[in-house]
Amino acid sequence: MAGIWTGLITIGLFYETVRFVDQSERKLIAFLQSLNQNDFSVTFSENGKSNDYDLHVAFNQLNQTFKSLRSDRESQHQLLQAVVEHATVPLVCFEEDNGAIFLVNDAAKNLFQLPFIQKIQSLERVDATLPRFLREIKDGDKATFKLTIRSRTVFLTVLSRHIIFKDKKLKLIAFHDVSSELAAKEAETWQKLLRVLTHEISNSAIPLSTLSGYMREMLEDATNKERELSDDELQDLMQSLKTIDSRSQSLKAFVQNFRTVNAIPEPRLERISLADLVVEAANLFTREFEKNNICLKVEGLQTVDQVYADRNLTMQVLINVLKNAMEAMSNLKENKFIEITTENTGQRYVHLHIADTGSGIQPEDLEQIFIPFFSTKKGGSGVGLSVSQQIMQRQKGDISVRSTPGRGSVFTMTFCI
Repeated sequence: MAGIWTGLITIGLFYETVRFVDQSERKLIAFLQSLNQNDFSVTFSENGKSNDYDLHVAFNQLNQTFKSLRSDRESQHQLLQAVVEHATVPLVCFEEDNGAIFLVNDAAKNLFQLPFIQKIQSLERVDATLPRFLREIKDGDKATFKLTIRSRTVFLTVLSRHIIFKDKKLKLIAFHDVSSELAAKEAETWQKLLRVLTHEISNSAIPLSTLSGYMREMLEDATNKERELSDDELQDLMQSLKTIDSRSQSLKAFVQNFRTVNAIPEPRLERISLADLVVEAANLFTREFEKNNICLKVEGLQTVDQVYADRNLTMQVLINVLKNAMEAMSNLKENKFIEITTENTGQRYVHLHIADTGSGIQPEDLEQIFIPFFSTKKGGSGVGLSVSQQIMQRQKGDISVRSTPGRGSVFTMTFCI
């Protein structure tokens, strides 16, 4: 009897175990199927007397967790969608494979004046080249595109990003209308260009005024004393007149070349004497150097052959550099020197070094000294060195600088020979 009862109990326990496992498996399958179908309405009874109490509690907790996660995801999706829709930046996202539009916000529709955009090819109605441009722009690139919509020209900056979403290769394009910014920049450029002309004219006009004043004083002194001019004075007078005439003609040509206010005039290269050019430029500042107690030292010019350059434009560069050297020493009372030397590399180039003993240039400013409109001088326009660099580079040469704060600077003009 004991064996029979033991066998019956074992069979009963085995049956209950199988039934429990089968019910649990069916409940697990039902639970997983509801998760797969995003159906979180299924709940399980949490009867404390039930053998499945712990399992039902675990199922309900997981169900609640997934429901909360879906709610958060939907909230984030709605928030993101609202942000995209209300963003002022036009956004277009399309599939790279077939060009189907995945996302487009109201700002983009307003920009292109299209109520619906289903394919990226639809933008051909706006501009025939726009779809191809959007397909070819590389990831992370920032490009510009000129668009004409209903007789209105719009300048756009375009940014591109690649996105992988649900095994789809998407391309997100952001547009930014910079038309108003360009208009403001254009107005600013005109103002800066006018400052360029004013700056360059002043650099030549001031030495001319100084020379003419010197000549007038000389003639008035001779007239008041009722004497004839000496041979040296006549020679100085003749040299000054030649310098004034030469610089007037050069300045006239320089201004005429800038009348189009588009760019630096194209240099007319010819073989010129670098020595004669340096002497002529130095003569312009003779009175200024004497007035400011600046000692000018010129060495090695006769060892330099002729160079290829535009005479008038190169003279403008020399004037800029000498004027900057003089201004760099304006706060000094003594030890004011400007030294002009040459270096023949024996190859295709000649270097003209113009050194001063001024205040020098700070290291953080040295890399920016040739950037247009950057100036370390109070009230400076920041155009002289920028123009000088462009002139030298268009002559197949260059201009560079090295400087030690407190000890001076050396500008090097490089010429082809």
